Amino acid sequence: MTQRSAVRLCAGTVLAVGITLSPIAWAAEAVVVASTAPGYALGQIVADGASVTVPEGAGVMLLFASGRTLRIKGPYAGPFDSLRNSTQDMGARPSLGGLVSSERFVQTDLGAARTFGSPLNKAAERAFAIDPGVAGTYCVPAGGKPVLTRPRDGALSTVALSGGGREAPATVTWTGDAPAPWPTDLPLADGAEIRVGGPDGAPHHTLRFRTLDPPPSGGANGAALALRLAGAGCARQAAALLTPLRDAVVPLDVYLAADRGPQASYRPGDPIRLVLQANRDAHVYCYLRNTRGQLIPLFPAGSGASAAVAADTPLAMPGERMTLPLQAGESAGDMEVRCVAADHDLGGDLPGRADAFRPMNADTVAQLDRALNGMRDTEVVMAQVILRVR
Repeated sequence: MTQRSAVRLCAGTVLAVGITLSPIAWAAEAVVVASTAPGYALGQIVADGASVTVPEGAGVMLLFASGRTLRIKGPYAGPFDSLRNSTQDMGARPSLGGLVSSERFVQTDLGAARTFGSPLNKAAERAFAIDPGVAGTYCVPAGGKPVLTRPRDGALSTVALSGGGREAPATVTWTGDAPAPWPTDLPLADGAEIRVGGPDGAPHHTLRFRTLDPPPSGGANGAALALRLAGAGCARQAAALLTPLRDAVVPLDVYLAADRGPQASYRPGDPIRLVLQANRDAHVYCYLRNTRGQLIPLFPAGSGASAAVAADTPLAMPGERMTLPLQAGESAGDMEVRCVAADHDLGGDLPGRADAFRPMNADTVAQLDRALNGMRDTEVVMAQVILRVR
């Protein structure tokens, strides 16, 4: 059995506004804005009519070109068309987005609230500013050119750009943090490959470019641009566009599940595998309560190990970052794993982290409870899974 609870949401969390979508609004592809469901990540395109699978305890938020969103709360498996036939009466009342209500699907119009639309539209203004120090595929509007932000790689304060039919490389130098214009004599066309070299001329990587035709009528909003960028393979730009929206309107959430599902049981000594996914970058701390009632720090593996978990990236336990095997207890009973996710590093505030994989004494457990219950101005959520040993 999987149980989930929100320990605390930060002040100012934006609530969704429920609306009813027309059938036309459903007949379109969507892009993932936030997900705790393994297999779905920020900027991923979900084609019209594609099957969507969201396990129990997980959720996915999708954005349509119209500016409408759909939040799916698992368990759900099926195509978009079957969501259209839901008999729920969404009405026009504010909704908590399925966090504490029984609604499985919550539909929202970004245009209904200025606080929703503005993060996306503001980010759209910077969609064609790229870091030439990062390889990848980038989109530019037809007839336009990108601006170049100062590379995060300090070794590339000056870059040499070559290709596109130009024989000699064009040099771009930054003396401050202001963006630099694309070289006027370096042409760009759909499919162009531009080689990036450092100050010494040594090649570093390649930038590939796609051109976007002017948007159709009514398609100039930030949501439509996000879908066009993602659909063209310009994943980094799509993610940069969607991240401010996700962080503004989607509370931190975390999914935790066992390999045998919420109703399965284990025999003593059976191996156990867990998977965790957060919908935003977070710091995660997991604890195991064994059949003897002892609480054991499970993740991260010691005080020197990082608790940082990237958004939309499944964390397997055991796995690369937690290599100790997990096994069902030697005697019958219930085991429990709880994972706490926070919007910043709590390592220094949580006692007992130095003794990973060792049972905590009663005093340390009490200190841990007080530390978690006493947090202020911290966005914290918790996921829990019960493992039955029979």
